[in-house]
Amino acid sequence: MGVATVTELRQSISGKRAFRPSLTTRHANEWPPTDVSSDLTVEVGTSSFALHKFPLVSRSGKIRRAVAEAKDGRLARLSLHGTPGGAVAFELAAKFCYGVGVDVTVGNVAMLRCAAHYLQMTEDFSDKNLELRAEAFLRDAVLPSIASSVAVLRSCEALLPAAEDVNLVPRLIAAIANNVCKEQLTSGLSKLDQLKPPPAVSAGVDLDSPGDWWGKSVAGLGLDFFQRLLSAVKSKGLKQETVTRILINYAQNSLHGLMARDIQAAAKCGGDTDAIKKQRAVVETIVGLLPAQSKKSPVPMAFLSGLLKTAMAVSASSICRADLEKRIGMQLDQAILEDILVAAGPGAAAAAAAGAGQQHTLYDTDVVARIFAVFLNLDDDSNEEDVGGAFDYDSPRSPKQSLLVKASKLLDSYLAEIALDSNLLPSKFISLAELLPDHARLVTDGLYRAVDIFLKVHPNIKEAERYRMCKAIDCQRLTPDACSHAAQNERLPGQMAVARMRMRLTDLEKDHVSMKRELVRVSPANRLLRSFARSLGRLNALFRMRPAAEPGLHQLGAKATADAKVLFQRRRRHSIS
Repeated sequence: MGVATVTELRQSISGKRAFRPSLTTRHANEWPPTDVSSDLTVEVGTSSFALHKFPLVSRSGKIRRAVAEAKDGRLARLSLHGTPGGAVAFELAAKFCYGVGVDVTVGNVAMLRCAAHYLQMTEDFSDKNLELRAEAFLRDAVLPSIASSVAVLRSCEALLPAAEDVNLVPRLIAAIANNVCKEQLTSGLSKLDQLKPPPAVSAGVDLDSPGDWWGKSVAGLGLDFFQRLLSAVKSKGLKQETVTRILINYAQNSLHGLMARDIQAAAKCGGDTDAIKKQRAVVETIVGLLPAQSKKSPVPMAFLSGLLKTAMAVSASSICRADLEKRIGMQLDQAILEDILVAAGPGAAAAAAAGAGQQHTLYDTDVVARIFAVFLNLDDDSNEEDVGGAFDYDSPRSPKQSLLVKASKLLDSYLAEIALDSNLLPSKFISLAELLPDHARLVTDGLYRAVDIFLKVHPNIKEAERYRMCKAIDCQRLTPDACSHAAQNERLPGQMAVARMRMRLTDLEKDHVSMKRELVRVSPANRLLRSFARSLGRLNALFRMRPAAEPGLHQLGAKATADAKVLFQRRRRHSIS
């Protein structure tokens, strides 16, 4: 009873509802049904379901066709291992076939939609079938909501390629992008209506923006879905600040597992581990999604620096590293010492190990040299309009001189740090010391300190290298304290006696001026001299006022001047000099 005949099954293939409704009504509240013996066992994964052909073929085109194509209609066991969502999804679909109530939720709608497609539970075989039910829930409850769409999108990752076949993934991504940009517009309009702006949090970050709540939820997406979603929201006009926050959240969630021991192990074995490959893909994808390169980019310097260090550690592509180097160079005024202390990558260590007797350095100085080169050549590469107009870093009167001075302090601190590396070649140090133009350093104490540290750590360098290194220091811009130190520094070459001599002359000049001022201040004759000078001044003014009224006096003055000249000439003639 309740078992369909072969004739009934074959007839049902060409039409709808070719089954007895009394069966599904009888078992509407039972699962699994027990009062009727099973005539079909369905296997899904490691699970088996003892079911009945009649309710299944009434809704599923796939099962109906399998039963109809069986020899003599005797199909007792059916394997459906390809069901999207596995045994859980099939059980829900089977319940739906039996008329048992099935709740469609955000958590199961994706697998029900995919399972309905796989089992062919469409309107072609039965009215109000599972596919229509899932689509209605997606339309009404999922796609209008950002949070629900993100949740369903995450569940689709375990349902590939079925989720792509039913066009579910593209629809979810498009819905999220549209809703996010609408919310951004609405949020912006509501803020314009307020009488006063909300208090600033930090660096202009608004915690009420859309990216701060849903951006964290997309951090759990796989790399492919994340890339497609962020590309979509960027194309819809999402703010760069929001895009940046989403990228930072995703990077923190995806790259936190990068361990130094994994990198070292990969370098030793000469190959890549799966973890390294994954990290490399994440870094390259994130860099590709960053906002456009700009001096005023919203991407924080600390984030760029972290990406570059990770890119170096996992041997990311040269395009990826060059992009990060250029971004850091364009925003170098925001950098601190820790941002440019990039450790030498595993490739450098492997190359040093391959070389006979060579030791790898602690830091990659070539990266820093390229970053500063970008900074110095900003005018050549940037098309952005600047308030001060075009400027030349090589000019002492440049309006951006303050940026250059700041960069010189950063470079001097970097030189002092890498000078402690005993394996650093003098040529690398010298090339960095000579990188900036002469007017970049208003005071050369920082460079002198770095050179002194290098000479102390590397006492056996050649004299020519020692001379060239010290030549980079402008002794005229050393402070008195630095001059005093240089005068007693035995590590400096003989050419630095310029600095020592200048210091001594300066001290002598200061002493001379001080003594002279003191003598003038305390001498009793000083008052007499000042009184005599004032009297001469008044007398001179009197003669200037009356030359026209007394012409004879003018002639007398002229004669006296001529006599004085003759007298002076005579004296010169008899002088022994």
